[in-house]
Amino acid sequence: MQENNSNIRFLSCVSYIGILFVIGHFAVERNNPDLRFHTFQGGVLFCFFTIAYFCDFLLYIALFFAPELRIIIILLLTIAISIVYIMLMALGIYHAARFEQTLLPFVGRTAVTLRTRLENR
Repeated sequence: MQENNSNIRFLSCVSYIGILFVIGHFAVERNNPDLRFHTFQGGVLFCFFTIAYFCDFLLYIALFFAPELRIIIILLLTIAISIVYIMLMALGIYHAARFEQTLLPFVGRTAVTLRTRLENR
């Protein structure tokens, strides 16, 4: 039983590291409520920040007329997005390691809503 808990803890923590949330969907323990919670929340976190980086790229293209301004704005925006992403990943990993189902700011409610809708189909 202890090995099973350590697997769930590991998979829950890995769920917050980029695209690795997919591993939790294919794991043997995928029906565990803690793992499902962290996997969905990690997936929503990844999708949100993929969209944020894509919008950052579109802004980079839109500011083609002002190269100096473009470099400054995009550099600051990319750093800000990256810092928020790393902080939310660290917060998610911290709560996953402690077996706590705590909603992350910005993405937690969306993950719960998405999970509820998918499970009620």
